Amino acid sequence: MRHLFREATSWAFAQAAFDEPDARDEQVRGYLSEDLLAKFVHIDNLYKIRSARGRPLEDIAEMLMEGTATSRHMIARLELKRHIGDYALFITGLFPESLARLRRRPASPDGLLMRLGRLFVAFDDPADYYQAQGRQAYDEAAAIGRNVGISEAFVFAKLADHFRGYVQALGLVRTYLDTRPLFDEVRRLIV
Repeated sequence: MRHLFREATSWAFAQAAFDEPDARDEQVRGYLSEDLLAKFVHIDNLYKIRSARGRPLEDIAEMLMEGTATSRHMIARLELKRHIGDYALFITGLFPESLARLRRRPASPDGLLMRLGRLFVAFDDPADYYQAQGRQAYDEAAAIGRNVGISEAFVFAKLADHFRGYVQALGLVRTYLDTRPLFDEVRRLIV
């Protein structure tokens, strides 16, 4: 699987029309294939943030509320923000059709936040909401990472700065993976 993800990500980076040349960063490409894609092959990792009762959380708003209540330490906050950024990027890049659930469940935490928006800016499209949340989460992860001296802070900053381009690159990864039968199994679990 790791080899397939490296292959797909390399192909996508070669095809992607990034707005800025520095978005083609090798460390980011490695992070996307090794850390993001390989990690989320296991569905438990995709839904690793859980409620106090142990229910897997699918809404970013719920992850933020749960994480704010439980993550007082910098490293725990960093992991929460990283997970939210990864989750938002993974979903919007590979499975944007799964965001239709926000339109079907307008009373869900994400549905409410999407309509109310941050600082009273409403989002019409669930993908725009997820991208805004993902960018912000990576930006916060980068800031925390710089404060505690984690080398991945640079990668998180790049992911925040070029989030939309990486969503498009992951869309190309999906195009590549769609030709592989194994990917059908993964898609059925998520969508």
